[in-house]
This record gives sequence, structure tokens and C-alpha cells, in this order.
Amino acid sequence: MARNKYSFFKRGDVIRTNPQEGFYGIAVVLDDGVKLELSPNKWSYPMCHIAITPLIYDFEVTIEDIDIPQLHPLRFQRCYCLKNTPEFFKEELLVHIYTTRNVAQFPVIGNIDPSNIYKGDLSWEPKSDRFFFYGDTQKYLGREAYLNWLNMSSTTNKQ
Repeated sequence: MARNKYSFFKRGDVIRTNPQEGFYGIAVVLDDGVKLELSPNKWSYPMCHIAITPLIYDFEVTIEDIDIPQLHPLRFQRCYCLKNTPEFFKEELLVHIYTTRNVAQFPVIGNIDPSNIYKGDLSWEPKSDRFFFYGDTQKYLGREAYLNWLNMSSTTNKQ
């Protein structure tokens, strides 16, 4: 049986995502991969923190198209609809933990110093608004950035 060969993300990689057909976003790998012990003698694939930025483009963006000093993690208002509870929103900082395996085969379009993107502590413990474990990157990585952009565009067009 043939094994899938994946490239691996490394600290500072600038990833072009594809959160919606015809649209492209930017994510940044904030640290190098670390293996975590998930349970006694059960280790993870190397994990890293990835920041989803609010940048959305309608063309296949390159590193030259990005204003690097403007990169920062997106703060996203996530809506929760729970049974027997009124709908509510919670702000989430989109810095989460993924494996370093580039399973979705996203193009890495450059490498930068990520310490300018996020200056906070990169904990391996989930917080109430960040550092959730997501496993491997998936096809629609950065979907929240697209939804945020769509919401901002519709709000701007109404005015």
C-alpha cells in the first residue's frame, strides 16, 4: 500500500488558502512543529499554531501582493445556536493548533518572521477563544475569513 506524501509546514510559512471557490485567503504558521503526548505513550503528529488572517482576494495572491506589516489574526464573531438557549455570539481569535502535515496541499507562497503577526504566548492549552485542536488542515481552511469578508462587504454595500 502506497503512503501519501505530504509536505510539512514550518515556522513563518505564509499559506494561500482557498476558503471559497474563486477566493483566496492567507494563513501564517506561527511556530515549529511539536509532538504532544495526547495520552500515556500516545503521541500526536507534530503540531503547530496557525493564524488565519482577515485578508481575502479574488485572485491567486502571491507574497508580493501582501502588505506584510498589516497581517494579524482575525477576530471572528462565531454564532452559537444551542437547544433551549437563545442564539448568542462569541468572539474568537483565529489562532488554532493543526498538524504540520499539509494534507490539503495548500501552496506556501513565502516565509516571514511570524513574531510580528502574533506577539502573545502560544500555549498548547486551549483557551476560551483560541488554540483549539483542529487536526490536519482541511480544504476550506480560513472559511471564517471569507464569511467575515462577505459580512463586511454586505454591510458596506447597504450604506
